[in-house]
Amino acid sequence: MVPHGRVHPAAAASSSDFSGEMNQSAASSDPSSSPPYSFHFEKPLPPTAAAPPPADARRYQQLLPAPQPGTYVVQMPKDKVFRVPPPENARLFQHYTRRARRRARCSCARVCSWLLLALVLLAAALAASAAVVYLVFKPRQPDYTLLSLAVSGLGGILGNASSTAAPAPVAFSPEFDATVRADNPNGKIGVHYEGGGSHVAVSYGGVRLADGAWPAFYQGPRNVTVLVATAKGLGIRFSERLLGDIAAAGRLRSVPFDVDVKVPVRLQVGGVRTWAVPVRVRCAVVVDRLAADAKVVSKSCRVKARFLFWKD
Repeated sequence: MVPHGRVHPAAAASSSDFSGEMNQSAASSDPSSSPPYSFHFEKPLPPTAAAPPPADARRYQQLLPAPQPGTYVVQMPKDKVFRVPPPENARLFQHYTRRARRRARCSCARVCSWLLLALVLLAAALAASAAVVYLVFKPRQPDYTLLSLAVSGLGGILGNASSTAAPAPVAFSPEFDATVRADNPNGKIGVHYEGGGSHVAVSYGGVRLADGAWPAFYQGPRNVTVLVATAKGLGIRFSERLLGDIAAAGRLRSVPFDVDVKVPVRLQVGGVRTWAVPVRVRCAVVVDRLAADAKVVSKSCRVKARFLFWKD
């Protein structure tokens, strides 16, 4: 401890060390012998005990902020100030970064596991609900039968094909009235047929002849409904080969047609109405003549629906 409250760690120090400056002569003569750091802990001297500094030093000190009472000044050489973090800090940074990444991966895996578990539980609940509905209601697929197919607008094909001269290109406007029997065998399930989005098409040999719509109605449980679906065509022109095939089939009293039906259907289960699913019906029918009173010679219908729990 030295007078005026100044403390210096070196055993022998010059008068400049007590003023807070480095011993420049010793550092320049032997850099290895100089201490790596020079710490000066000092308190401000009373104004009366301080020697008057030189003019330049006085101006420099006037520019510096006045130290507060009870503070200390620590000085060290500029070449001893490291601007790059030490290696141990870099290792700590890498350690904390890897730990944060591991925590993020663990959190993501935990969230994915919970989501997968929720999806599995939801699928199990849906499967259990479907099993209960199947056991309680025992749903069955409705049955459709084509009873008759009235044909009009094609009567001139026979006369046009039987003429010896080359047949003139004639446009036909055929019309078909398909009488269908719809049978709902379910005792607790009703069926809603929606007209919007439905489609009825009649074709011959892959050539579309007429288009129409399925009528909208509700069919209650254990109900049989007979309906008529109408399809019309406009400006249909046949090739000579197709015209000859239809005329020959008419003379043989066996004219085949294909009837395709697509209609949206909703099921009524108690007070709950399901979403709309398309039901497709394809019938291959053979009539004896091209007339409104044509009789069905043979028929076969196939139904395709998306309700997986329906029985055929």
